[in-house]
Amino acid sequence: MIRIFGFLLLCVVVGHGQSAPKKVFEPKLENGKISVMNSTGEVIFQKYFTNPSELFVNLSDGSENEYLVRDKIIERGVPKYSAFIYCITDTFYLIDSVSSGVYEPAPFYSNELERTLLLTGSAEFDSLHSPLEHEYFSPVNCLLYEDGELFNANDLVYEIFLQENEQIIASIESSWSGSDKSCTTTTELKSAIAAVYVNYLNAGEKVLARQFLNDYYLCVDKEAFKSFLDSQF
Repeated sequence: MIRIFGFLLLCVVVGHGQSAPKKVFEPKLENGKISVMNSTGEVIFQKYFTNPSELFVNLSDGSENEYLVRDKIIERGVPKYSAFIYCITDTFYLIDSVSSGVYEPAPFYSNELERTLLLTGSAEFDSLHSPLEHEYFSPVNCLLYEDGELFNANDLVYEIFLQENEQIIASIESSWSGSDKSCTTTTELKSAIAAVYVNYLNAGEKVLARQFLNDYYLCVDKEAFKSFLDSQF
């Protein structure tokens, strides 16, 4: 489900009280190409993307920002996203890259952790998308940047999964409005149902996950579908 959390930071923060200013590299996005220059204006890195957008975001909870590039490709009419996170202070390098599937990666400030996280999707569930779905759904993953690395922080947060589910369930109910609930309509919303189920599991709400599946997945292969989702969790 495409959602944008966070905001664009356009200023460069220079540390105070230090003996020497930090070197901050300047990336430039133009015509699908990222070019990075050092303090003397020399181009030290170039990379082409398909359909990129950029954000400067403070994932490290420090005085400087990281550089987030989100790239989008279209496969059989369906958007697929990847995220590339770069360090642009002192040394320029790729911190990590993440395949996000149909979910557009986005920074999100977590009140629970008092940190900015990177939200991504789960590409392994993209195959469940139905051409009849008008939106794109995926379970959300919460990534935390710590000590120079990204790691999965799903077990450290809770509220984001419920917030995601609230909107996805509202979309399911809207799709079902005025139509009979059946296996056919369930199949048309399989990716949305999967996203809610896995989000509940990530929140530690196994009972809610099972109850949701019982109420919304109306096909006879429910147990097989559950086993598949559990195997990907």
